[in-house]
Amino acid sequence: MKKIEHNKLKLSNISLLVFVCLFIFLNFFQVAVNAQSGIQTDTTARKQDSTVKYLTPWEYAFMMNEETSWMFKIDFPATFDFNQIKLGIEKRIAPGFSLNLDIEFYSNSKNQYEKFSSERFSGLNASLESRWYYRMNKRVKQLNVARNMSDNYLALGFEYGYQFNTYPYIFSTLDLYAKWGVQRRFLKYGHVDFGVKASIDLLYGRHVFTFNNFIDVGFAFTKDKYKIDRNILCPVLKCYAGDKFIIKSNLSNTFGTLLSKVAISIGFHPHIAFERKISHSSFSVNFALRPGINYHLINFNGSKSDYWSYSVNTLLEGRWYYNLKRRMLKGKSGNGLSANYLAIGGELHYENKYYYSFDSFYPDYVAPKLYIVTGWQRLFGKHLYYDLNIGIGYKFKTKNEDAGIAWPFNIAVGYRF
Repeated sequence: MKKIEHNKLKLSNISLLVFVCLFIFLNFFQVAVNAQSGIQTDTTARKQDSTVKYLTPWEYAFMMNEETSWMFKIDFPATFDFNQIKLGIEKRIAPGFSLNLDIEFYSNSKNQYEKFSSERFSGLNASLESRWYYRMNKRVKQLNVARNMSDNYLALGFEYGYQFNTYPYIFSTLDLYAKWGVQRRFLKYGHVDFGVKASIDLLYGRHVFTFNNFIDVGFAFTKDKYKIDRNILCPVLKCYAGDKFIIKSNLSNTFGTLLSKVAISIGFHPHIAFERKISHSSFSVNFALRPGINYHLINFNGSKSDYWSYSVNTLLEGRWYYNLKRRMLKGKSGNGLSANYLAIGGELHYENKYYYSFDSFYPDYVAPKLYIVTGWQRLFGKHLYYDLNIGIGYKFKTKNEDAGIAWPFNIAVGYRF
């Protein structure tokens, strides 16, 4: 009976917290919409601020010529096992300091085994953090950039998480965390935020410590003053470059660490991809490989064990860059691999130990599928890229998978050679 009352009390607290976060978020959103409605269209070009002439093309692409006091963000965290969307609002509260509120919804996208289908879940995270843009004041004085939110930062905050579909358990977390991050606006509406994050769960004395890297990619909206001059951006957009072969390294989910009273888990998951253009056509072949290795030490119910597990995810696809010629005619790209595309391919995922509960695993998990996706790949400067795609696929029946529809959604941000 006490447990039921405790759960009811906890649910009421959860509801109150979610309501407060939504209330704050909606108020910020209303301010953002009202301000955005007052922006003049790009057809009424304005004279660029004199600070532009002091900026490099990269600083200009990162919108460092625009004074920014608030920003509304829609992001898609680049993770391997989850589908996520994050809504956020950031408001400057003092020179070099801001408050950032995020509400994130997620679900596990990896298909569970037929006999363990109840392990599918979704959840909500709400976080509030204070950010210190530790270089901003110096950059404003010495480099003549506008006071904006495209800079490196340190952050300290709280995050509350609630996971659904875990009946009869109620799973929630309350984390205190610290971050070092790099946030950049890109060409008015683009947004990326990446770095490293360390957190500790404060609920019920669990003291679970995690340390991992993160990458959020999406859109940012604010009140801008000037129209973008794309003639300045050719060194960034590589307007006339024609790459025939690139090696790509996706930096999302590269490493992760978890420390608690009952478990230690350390994982390393590098990613590398090779893409070759077919002659001078708009077609290419893309091959990607993500190996993974994990170490686990578990001390549960008086039983102690440690082990290694490994995984590999590989795909091969053909791509058609359907708007490449149009981008070339507009001077936005050379005859390379920076355009929108359609792709048809196959993917295979293997894990020697797939955990469906805290201390139970299923050996030799295999998940093959075919898919068709539409995507957006852009190459920037000499070494940067992003690649986003979404589509539909077909999962084949295996000993631990049912045949059925798959919904691929992938984000890659990283370094290229």
